[in-house]
Order: sequence, then structure tokens, then C-alpha cells
Amino acid sequence: MADENVEPTRLRRSMLFVPGADRRKLERAREAGADALILDLEDSVAPEKKADARRLVAEALRAGVFGDREVAVRINPPGTAAFDDDLASVIGAGAWRIMLSKCESASQVGAVTEKLGDRAKLLLLVETPLGVVNAAAIAGAGASVEALCFGSADFSLAMGLGETDASRGIVYHARCTLVIAAKACGVAAIDCAHLAVKDEAAFREDAMTGLRLGFDGKLCIHPRQVEITNAVYTPGTDEIAYARRVVEAWERAALEGRGVFSLDGRMIDAPVVAAQRRVLQRARLAGLLAR
Repeated sequence: MADENVEPTRLRRSMLFVPGADRRKLERAREAGADALILDLEDSVAPEKKADARRLVAEALRAGVFGDREVAVRINPPGTAAFDDDLASVIGAGAWRIMLSKCESASQVGAVTEKLGDRAKLLLLVETPLGVVNAAAIAGAGASVEALCFGSADFSLAMGLGETDASRGIVYHARCTLVIAAKACGVAAIDCAHLAVKDEAAFREDAMTGLRLGFDGKLCIHPRQVEITNAVYTPGTDEIAYARRVVEAWERAALEGRGVFSLDGRMIDAPVVAAQRRVLQRARLAGLLAR
């Protein structure tokens, strides 16, 4: 069972997809300010460009053009013609963090892990009804799993829906299922992409919804979404100040032998304190507090 008090060890507020067939975008990706980059060999690449994308991504990885950014590569799904070539190319270029698209079962995760061994780190993109049904088993499929991510667009398509709005209906239900499964298994929960790239107000509200649901970060499909996402998922000055007050009051109460106390008219106990410690840890990771 996952420890509910585990604090984050890395920031994944924003995870930006970078089309693997676009050399210019690959070269400029590090400038976007995203916490993590996902070099894409799947949806953003036309079938006739798959081999070119594979080559360009491998060249960029070997050249180290992404600096100190966390980098993962989204490969084509298991069972597709490109899967084995993608996997071999990525590993050959020294990238061991892989986003497994259309992930639907723990057995898929196990098969990939068996191929790669203990060095592999997996970000699992759940975007089908079967994947949502198996979300908890997928998230708990092994030590190589680092994150569970939700793909709302493909999920909507598979459900036969005419819209991809993840703020209501069955898509919202699936979104909630994903974050619960991730938290239950102690892996990062990464929220779905928002397709209206020019509507910054709608994007901000969608990111806020994800934060309120408990997600740790969000998939981004355009660089302009990165700054908004980072701002939403970074604790503000008031949040940090309140978290400090809670932790300091808790430490005083502990010295007095009290396991619960009142602050600003609200009862505070261990789970509340743990949540505020996570706020402070996120602030440290963002460089807002001394370590």
C-alpha cells in the first residue's frame, strides 16, 4: 500500500510533447521551460514519417540537446509495427525513460520491463476504456512505473463521444479514476492534455481542475501552455506561508504532547500536516525555499 505521506522527489508540473519528426522543435524544446519533455514518436508523427522521427529523436538524444531537462520518449503502442523499432532505437540512444502509449494491462508493462530490465523507467499513458478499467493494476505493475498519465482525447474516441471535454461526464469520471489509481499505488499522477491551445483562460481552469483533483502535473501540447501549468502547480506565497504556520504549530504541539490542535479556528491533525509538508516540498523543488 502506498504511503499517503510520501513527499514528491521531482517536479513534473509540466510535461511537454515534442513532435519527433520536427528537427527545429526538438532543438528548441529545452527553451520552453517544461519540467519534462516527451519526445513523441506516436500521434504527432505521420505514418510515413515514423522512421525519420525515430532517427531524429535518437540523434537529439545522443547530442544531449535537452540539457538537464527530464526526457522521456513516447513510443508507438505494443502490437503496432513500429513498437519494436521504436524501443530499440530509443534504448540504443541511451534513453531509459519511456512513455508507453495506449497502455491497457499490467501484462503489457511486464513485457516491456522484461525486455529492458531494471534500468527502464515507465510513464504509462492510459487512454482507452480497458486501460481505465485496469488503471490500478497498471499503476502497480512494478517498480519501473513512475507515473500514470491520462489521455482524454483517445479515451473519448474509444467511447464514441463527440467531444473531449474532460471536465464533465464519463471523461471526467475516467480522469478521477486515473488519479485515484495513481495515488493508491504511490506513483505520479499526470493530467490530460487540453486541446484548445489558444484559449488560455480555459486551459488555466482545466489545469486548476486537475490540481484540485490531486494530479501532480499536466501534459502540454504547446509551449504556451507550459508557463500556465507551472504557475498553477507551484505553491503561491500565501500557500507557503500557511503551510509553514501549520508545520511550526504542529512542532510546538508535539513538544507539548498534543496530537491535534486548533489553528485559525480549524482542527489540525497529522494528515493535514502531511499535506502542508508536501506544499513546502513542492516549493523547495521549485526553488522557492531553501532546502
